[in-house]
Amino acid sequence: MRSARLTSLALVSSLALAACGGGGESSTETAAPSTDAAATTEAPSTSDDTTTTTLQFPPREEPVPLTPSSASAGPLTVTASVCSIDGINTGEGSADVDDFDITATHAFIPVENGAAALSFTAGAACSMTLDTAIGDGGILTIDDTPDGVSASSTGRVALSTVFGTTIFDVTNGQSYECSEPSGDVDIKDDGTEILSSWSGSPIERYTLSDTTCTLVGEVALPVDFTNWKFVAYDGADVFLGAEDASATTFASRVSNGTVQWKVGNAETSGQGWIGWVHGMAPCGSGYCIIDTNTDKLIVTDGAGVVRAEFAVSELIGSRLFYSQMRVGPDGALYVLATDSLDDGAGGRYRMIHVVRLEVVG
Repeated sequence: MRSARLTSLALVSSLALAACGGGGESSTETAAPSTDAAATTEAPSTSDDTTTTTLQFPPREEPVPLTPSSASAGPLTVTASVCSIDGINTGEGSADVDDFDITATHAFIPVENGAAALSFTAGAACSMTLDTAIGDGGILTIDDTPDGVSASSTGRVALSTVFGTTIFDVTNGQSYECSEPSGDVDIKDDGTEILSSWSGSPIERYTLSDTTCTLVGEVALPVDFTNWKFVAYDGADVFLGAEDASATTFASRVSNGTVQWKVGNAETSGQGWIGWVHGMAPCGSGYCIIDTNTDKLIVTDGAGVVRAEFAVSELIGSRLFYSQMRVGPDGALYVLATDSLDDGAGGRYRMIHVVRLEVVG
């Protein structure tokens, strides 16, 4: 469900070499120091030069407010808005968030040592407010910051790390740990199963009881698809972002190992060109795909044929990182968008946004 992220050193090295006369047949070599008995060695300086070097960092960057707007392409119009988030830290010092999920009533956003449960109101004026009646003052607590979070309509929430997955039943306040499913996980909407995936490894399916996760087996996938970039349930089928044998990135819908449709283009900047799949979801009568690398929201029909593409940065007024996309109870798309900023002290900090995209047409 998620997901990642140099040649300048070689260039600097080659330039330095050229500056010193190295690397070419006509360069002048530096003679080795003489070992003649008459050679003398100068004593080291005893100067008390105490000059210190002060590190210079880029100035602190302040967040730029988003300016959501609308855009049209053919018969389609996409209108953006930004949800308010209250009760958790969404700026400096916040967790390194790359995933979130929503249900009809709640949003779940990773925080340090767990995930925040926020009461969720859908719509153009969407809002998320920490629900302190759930978990530990609004936090579903684990011993680590989760890599992923996935929620079902039945109240089950899966929080995954590299070491395992914790299943919460928000309705009755119970939880249990599963040591095997880890990495990226996605829970089925009815809460009965989860998918567990690592890029390049088999995608495994586990059934969930009230206390255990049981491995059912591997998900059947097309033989020429590799390097999973995105995996999620679509009813009984699977959304899959991956590469094919030509290393072209595709977004696809797979049923029992058979490709129902796929979108991708080996031609850079061509229609359907995808750098990475950061989210896929049903979208009106078709499907929507979001990709940070190409700054695209791609809208298809029900057969996976591209209808239109939109630059997300033009819809929200800033070029951000789009980590995940979910469908809200109102049918709109909700996108987790983060901004990485210089903190003025040699580090960086993040701003977290949830952007609503309503696709009409």
